[in-house]
Amino acid sequence: MINPQLKRYILTMDYGGVNAGTHVTKMKGHDYGLAADDTRLTGVEHVTVTRNPWGDYPGFTVPVHILKEVGPS
Repeated sequence: MINPQLKRYILTMDYGGVNAGTHVTKMKGHDYGLAADDTRLTGVEHVTVTRNPWGDYPGFTVPVHILKEVGPS
């Protein structure tokens, strides 16, 4: 079961040890500025996601351009 209010994505390429095709959910908890830090450091927009379908910790940051939105299904 998943949280229908959170955005769901598929990774379109391998990143940080997570394989392409992995389903992730936008993390609902605070990421303590990690996505903002990664965005500033790399110049590429990042967002914090999690493998947990309810959006709970732990999370990790990924570049937005490698995510394909699949909705809340």
